[in-house]
Amino acid sequence: MLRLALPCLGLTLVGCLNFGKVDDAKAPGDMLGVYHVTGKLDDSSCGDGALGSSEHWSFDVKLSRFEDAIYWLNGRETIVGDIGSDGRTFSIVSEVETKISEPARGKAGCRVMRHDDAEGKLSDSGADVASFDGTLSFRYELLDGADCSDWVGSEGAVEALPCSLRYDIEGERSSDK
Repeated sequence: MLRLALPCLGLTLVGCLNFGKVDDAKAPGDMLGVYHVTGKLDDSSCGDGALGSSEHWSFDVKLSRFEDAIYWLNGRETIVGDIGSDGRTFSIVSEVETKISEPARGKAGCRVMRHDDAEGKLSDSGADVASFDGTLSFRYELLDGADCSDWVGSEGAVEALPCSLRYDIEGERSSDK
């Protein structure tokens, strides 16, 4: 069981949009600031506490923008998203493939794709964005040829694949830099 649980750490909610340290990333375009984001679980088909999920969640993220692009800076990488024609609506999409277990004699390994989708609305269409609100969704699916039957349903994993988690989020600027 522990052999299957350790690789799952890469699938927890701190993965792709990677909510953690925000001070190391380089910010392209106009800096909007650092935002303290709070989230409330709106929907989950993955199961209670799956992949470290909780009812409430908070993290910090740095945002910048250039023309019709928004940049989600998590301290490790910069993820580019789109800003709508209204200058306020945004969408940020990313995905990551995670290997849960290696193939073994007569059994394919477990590999899962995670799709992250942040959508929301900024409080201002310029560089003076005090806040934003929206949703943050995570969708998990089994990759072709993978066998995750030992992992699905185990403690800390997911109840079934595919599954998804969706949080309602609100971000308040906590720093200009």
